[in-house]
Amino acid sequence: MYKLLLVSDRENVLEAFDRVNNWEFNGFKKPHIRHDLEGAKESLQHHHADGIAIALSPEATKEVTDYLREAYPILPIFEAGTTPDEVSKYLGELNQLLNWLRLDFSSDTFDDNIMMIRARRHFFRKLVNGMSITKEELRRALTLRRSRMDPNKPVVLMNLEQPALADGRLEGRWQDEDHLLERALFQSFGGDAEGYHILPLVPSGGKIYVLAGALRDQEQSEDMIGILDERVRDGLEHAEEFQGLQLRVTGVEVLPSLFALCSDFNG
Repeated sequence: MYKLLLVSDRENVLEAFDRVNNWEFNGFKKPHIRHDLEGAKESLQHHHADGIAIALSPEATKEVTDYLREAYPILPIFEAGTTPDEVSKYLGELNQLLNWLRLDFSSDTFDDNIMMIRARRHFFRKLVNGMSITKEELRRALTLRRSRMDPNKPVVLMNLEQPALADGRLEGRWQDEDHLLERALFQSFGGDAEGYHILPLVPSGGKIYVLAGALRDQEQSEDMIGILDERVRDGLEHAEEFQGLQLRVTGVEVLPSLFALCSDFNG
């Protein structure tokens, strides 16, 4: 059973959690409940938590999230919910993520941080590949996975393409279930740059994307496209020279925000 922490002083939230009577059915123990930052610190220091929900004033919520960013950067933060049905819905989202994080990748050894990185990449692959998701679902998904990308700021989406090979050697070597191509591209040009996080993504169907999203609480360079273009092209030259990867940029699109990838985005 997964263990939870609820940090809230709101009567409707506390009542909603109190009215949930099927915790074990949802895969959880009844949560520890605290009412402020100090209570959250005490609980986390003495009790394991697989997920935390926060429902406080905006100022108090920021205090808790700032503390979690420093002390517990990969602890999933799930939506609190104000009705039993909402609580069950958001617990279902958390349960799905926790089950994924604990999958048996027997061919490799991963710590919790690496598994959360893999969970974020898995989610972003589906997002750029056209998954059906609302803006509210996207916001919750990013918070749950502790993404550092700011969904409200512009993002760049770049398309890459590999030359067609008759014998399929490149595809067979790189596009496997362990995403070796994705890892190789990240090593070549992925990571943080000028306030952005650059993330190569290789979803199903032979597509190759590069997503560049603004990082929360950081200043971004105004030359977003220029930074991405130079970094990616230099990285592709390196990948071709040292790994035999032959890829080229076939398109660049600037989106007003990550929410532009959602089904209910209306501009």
